[in-house]
Amino acid sequence: MVNTTGINNTSSSGRSCPTWLFIGFYVILFAITATTIAMTASNFPLFPFQADSLEWNSNWLIATVIDYYGACLCFCGIVFKSEDNWIYGSLWCLGFCLLGSPICCLWMLIFLWKHGVDSLSLSPNRRSHYQLN
Repeated sequence: MVNTTGINNTSSSGRSCPTWLFIGFYVILFAITATTIAMTASNFPLFPFQADSLEWNSNWLIATVIDYYGACLCFCGIVFKSEDNWIYGSLWCLGFCLLGSPICCLWMLIFLWKHGVDSLSLSPNRRSHYQLN
């Protein structure tokens, strides 16, 4: 696709530059969250629980916070694409990051009320991308 500046912003696979930027962002986010969880689990095994150990608790608290924000940022990507206005998407994501899962649940409730549960299903042509054969 050629934009108004005359620059071709699609790759040979047909993905636009912003798509590759988002993929890059989520690859980095995946690496950070997976590394954090793996290193914490390796250095401070989850079982047996060590409720009396300040070091064990503080490391798992940090890993849990990073894990939450990793999931939250993934959810924010879905919300940005689902909202009609980027300002509303930004406000929702700010709410997710600052106020947590109650705001995530509220967005889901409003989305389901407006669009119904069928709006969450993948179309047949997209469903095949996620099947493991």
